[in-house]
Amino acid sequence: MAIDLHIHSINSDGTDTVDEIVDKALEMQLEAISITDHEYLTVPKKTDGIEIIQGIEVSANWDEVESSNIFAGIHLLIYFLEEESAVTKHLANIRNLKIERNKEIIKKLNQENIRIEESELNEFPTKVPGRPHIAKIMHKKGYVDSINEAFVKYLGNGKVGDSRIHQEPIEKLIELSKESKCLIFLAHPHTLMSNRNYSSNQKWINDAFVSYLEKLADLGIDGLETNYSSYNSETTSSLSSIAKKLDLLESGGTDYHGENKPNINIGFGYENKPLKTPYELLFKMKEKHAGI
Repeated sequence: MAIDLHIHSINSDGTDTVDEIVDKALEMQLEAISITDHEYLTVPKKTDGIEIIQGIEVSANWDEVESSNIFAGIHLLIYFLEEESAVTKHLANIRNLKIERNKEIIKKLNQENIRIEESELNEFPTKVPGRPHIAKIMHKKGYVDSINEAFVKYLGNGKVGDSRIHQEPIEKLIELSKESKCLIFLAHPHTLMSNRNYSSNQKWINDAFVSYLEKLADLGIDGLETNYSSYNSETTSSLSSIAKKLDLLESGGTDYHGENKPNINIGFGYENKPLKTPYELLFKMKEKHAGI
């Protein structure tokens, strides 16, 4: 039995409805899931046979990292989030800023002779339009051969379409999360060390990376995502060891997006290197949350 605490629905940049996600999780016999849409709290109905942890994923600004590495990205997973909380109320502001961010990205792309209209984003049934939707439009119009190519060439951090005006300081997001009695985790930690060609295949677990985690622990994060679809057992083991040394909790998930990431499956990620995140990690998370 396993859990999946990093899933995206059609409410942000996934392609599955909430009901489809729950049905797939039940079919996989998962013990628990968390639908962590970007900047939007998705609240699935309670369903027998599976535990649902309410959460979100939110991008953050951390000057200390991004000022020295324009390719770095910091995403937080916030768990045990209530519908009426300081974090949830603030999400509307972030979503409004994201609309302005989308306009800025499209303006930059138009300057590169990639013709996209803001109105085209209205075609998607999402609560939070973002870069994946812009990438889909680029693909549909033939500017790129895939969504991934759109990010590699134009939309990724440090690329021509980069814009982060919607990102709040990480300190503020952690403060709001603490006020809301949530747990805060660093999502896919390798993005702290991203480079021009991304970092998942690089030796990114080094002294600089550990130093960043030490500072995040001092800022008040509760844990990090040690189990992730693109990580092999050696990477997961290394991250788990670091988490234990820093007294941080561990979480895990596939980062499922449906057709937008077609090779990743709910519950186990890639078929050629299946992920299994044990319930024990969630048990420890719940134990800490109960003490807040």
